[in-house]
Amino acid sequence: MTTGKGDSGAAGGKLPATGPKRNQIDENLRRVYDDMLDDDVPDRFEDLLRQLREQESQK
Repeated sequence: MTTGKGDSGAAGGKLPATGPKRNQIDENLRRVYDDMLDDDVPDRFEDLLRQLREQESQK
């Protein structure tokens, strides 16, 4: 039975420290993180950063 509070379905609701499931989770997390690093910063955020820098330089 799962509680819906982070329960992984493993005994005691905890992930094993090692094993095939843990390796797959580790690989997937690395893949997602690497993909995010490759993403460009959206133009909107670059504009906001530029505006903040301009405000700081005027002080």
